[in-house]
Amino acid sequence: MKTYFVVALAALASGAEAATLCLADGETVLWVADYCMLKMETDDEIAVSGCIEEERKVRFANDCASNLHFKKRMCELMIRNGTRAGTLDLCVNDPALKGRTVEAGGVGAYPRR
Repeated sequence: MKTYFVVALAALASGAEAATLCLADGETVLWVADYCMLKMETDDEIAVSGCIEEERKVRFANDCASNLHFKKRMCELMIRNGTRAGTLDLCVNDPALKGRTVEAGGVGAYPRR
């Protein structure tokens, strides 16, 4: 009985942990900014402000779903442009793939270390 309880508790804890993990962590607006900058081929946040405004109108169930949507769109662009090899699934599932803005924690910021 005691072993069953410990196993059940461990399973619940790992399930809760898995539910909080996201392959596109970070602030949603930064994922949108990175997508728009990639799409418009510029790092000028003023030039992409209209794109950011339009993309922010789309609603998702939660921040992770939104971030994954923009990560997927970024992957599609990179694969199409030939700047990223492999499949869309490999790209989206790569936890290291982040745009410069997400990585830096903001526009014009230095990357977090």
